[in-house]
Amino acid sequence: MRVNNILTGNYRKAFLAVCVIGLGIIILLLIPAMQEKKEYCYSIDRTVEPGNGETVLYEAIELPVGIYSVRVNYHTTADFEYVVRLTDDSMPPLRVMQNDQILAAAHSSEEFHLWLFGRSENLTLSVSGESEQEIYFEQVCITETGQLWYSIIFVSLVFILLILGCIVCAAWHHAYKIPASGFVVAGLILLLTWLLSRPYLMNWIISTGDSGYHIERIDGVANSIANGVFPMRLEANFPLGYGYADGILYGSTLLYIPAVLWLIGFPVLYYYNIFIILINFATILVAFYCFGRMFQDKYIGLLCSALYAFSLYRITVLFERGCVGEGCAQIFLPLLLYGYYRMFTEDMEAKSYKNIWLILVIGYSGVLQSHTLTCELALIWTGVICLINVRRVFRRTTFIQLVKGAAFTLLCNAWYAVPFLDYYLTENLMIKHTGQRLIQHEGITLREVFIHFFDGVLEDEQGMTIRAVGPGLIPMLVLIVFTGLAIYALVKKKKSGLLAAGAMCAVLSLLCIVFSLRTFPWNRIQQAWPIAGNIISSLQFPTRFLNWGTLFMVPVFGYCLWYAKYESKWKKPLYAVGATAAILAVGTSSLYLINQINLTIGRERIFDNNQLIGYVSGGEYIIYGTDMSKLSYSIPLTSETVQLVQYDKGDLAADFRCSNSSFEETGYVEVPLFLYKGYRAETGAGERLTCVYGNNNVIRVLIPPKFNDTISVRFVSPVYWRISEACSALAWLAILIYCARTARGKHDQGNANKSIKANTNKR
Repeated sequence: MRVNNILTGNYRKAFLAVCVIGLGIIILLLIPAMQEKKEYCYSIDRTVEPGNGETVLYEAIELPVGIYSVRVNYHTTADFEYVVRLTDDSMPPLRVMQNDQILAAAHSSEEFHLWLFGRSENLTLSVSGESEQEIYFEQVCITETGQLWYSIIFVSLVFILLILGCIVCAAWHHAYKIPASGFVVAGLILLLTWLLSRPYLMNWIISTGDSGYHIERIDGVANSIANGVFPMRLEANFPLGYGYADGILYGSTLLYIPAVLWLIGFPVLYYYNIFIILINFATILVAFYCFGRMFQDKYIGLLCSALYAFSLYRITVLFERGCVGEGCAQIFLPLLLYGYYRMFTEDMEAKSYKNIWLILVIGYSGVLQSHTLTCELALIWTGVICLINVRRVFRRTTFIQLVKGAAFTLLCNAWYAVPFLDYYLTENLMIKHTGQRLIQHEGITLREVFIHFFDGVLEDEQGMTIRAVGPGLIPMLVLIVFTGLAIYALVKKKKSGLLAAGAMCAVLSLLCIVFSLRTFPWNRIQQAWPIAGNIISSLQFPTRFLNWGTLFMVPVFGYCLWYAKYESKWKKPLYAVGATAAILAVGTSSLYLINQINLTIGRERIFDNNQLIGYVSGGEYIIYGTDMSKLSYSIPLTSETVQLVQYDKGDLAADFRCSNSSFEETGYVEVPLFLYKGYRAETGAGERLTCVYGNNNVIRVLIPPKFNDTISVRFVSPVYWRISEACSALAWLAILIYCARTARGKHDQGNANKSIKANTNKR
């Protein structure tokens, strides 16, 4: 149904009025945002001797409200031993947002951000550190960025869109009378999102294992956008500006959301928390859609959605471990389960059956673009599900849907898959040398499978780390109840697609739990079959099977609720018991774990992106043989006959001028960039120079004899990468056209049905 047909009368007037007023507000806000930015420079000209503690460099700086870029010029031989900060003790902490900036010896200046939400008349620049070397400060320059106005414009746009959405909903309700249950479900989805996201509604970030790593990834995406590089391939910022193949081997598509917020002007604290809240909301919404459609009941769908989003495994992954990539992938997993349920149970003659491949494309694309290991497991369980339903797989219509889903998934993700396979097959990366890493000790104990109240301390009695807790007591009891229902159905010879799907999910969930146990012989399997060593070790933790294990349990729970509501003799009491069990699982076990994690894990106030230097988590995508301890900000190294005249380094790039005084020997210049595939070095005349691996796998540019010219080192995506990007763009365009035509066909069919009904009434 088109919006134009819904917005009539006063609703149309209100909609247009909000649009006009909103446009006027945005134009008024753009005027100061486009004005020339002011710069405040203060000369320091001071040397700070070691051992002085905290030293004031400049005080009584006056600044109006705004978001600023601060540049400090200095000289020192002390590497990462001094930090500078801007403070105003007369203002509350959240009025002056700034993190300490670490100073590197190889740099002559450092830039950081300052958020000032109140006029300050007493900003103080100070330095502190423990070093045996002195440091000289030249000046500090504070420049307006205009991001404050961009942030206000963004918030205004969101607010205007919310008002317009409310008007459209009101008009829809006026025309078609949205049932009260629709408003109840919408309210409950918002309530569940609030309950799940409470730790992220505070003025701090939960300090978890990988949160800093993902903040650096977001910063890399933001820099890629700012530099006009799309899509991001190599991460330019870490480690220490050497470049990292994170963008090629770890999907970062959803990270563009917080990256845009960062570029607009949101501090790390806020854009990170907003992103986690959006992940929670999307997970609840997608799960509600899938399970609500699966059981044809919105309330069962809502209860199943709550069980999935509040699962103990998901809470430990996203809240305790800070695995944002895996948390993003969990948004899309229900789509895969729902797609295969429809494919193997729905009537093949139905018109809607021809669109099932779209669900699979969106599901697989979302998982692949979020977390590679989750996608690896998704492919494994896809094979298992298809093997169980092998007879249905080879039905002509079903097989066509599977082929279309696979083909369009490959085409839509070719822009990511081609570079990924290129690097994985041709580059010698650390991830290829993890076959000897044993994972069995990372599993959970049998006790943790049934635990209900978990205290949040993720460590067992032997002091070993617990990567996740099990499904919990109530879901395990539901498996027992379902087993009884399945036996009863077999005795009574009752068959249904829901029961078959529930039985399959029950068996697979039990398999996942067994695979995640610390007693499962993963070590023996790795040692007995070395070929499987890389595959098993790449999982890192056997508890990753709980990702699918908890997902498989949700339809089992849903079937019990469905049976109680529609099949049993005592419908109301049994359904009430089932709903109560779901509420207890979420309201006691899950919320208790969230609260305990919130109390036992540290909190940080991170405003800027300068907190971590060189952190690459496990370093799986570093070139094999690299010694990370020897990395530092440095100028290029040269051979004896080569003289470096000028040098300038940017993101994934370096420009310099050099000469080789030798008439016979080939010299070299080693640039502090890792030699990943795609780098090239060219002279000012456009001549290509040879690049080889230097010390610690950096780019070594070979300098010919009697050479004297400028050299530019750049990362350039291969041509076939660009071709894959074009293929993906065309594939997504084809899907959009297909969806538009399908929607128009449904609209025309609806109008035709109305016309026939009207003519029939006239007769």
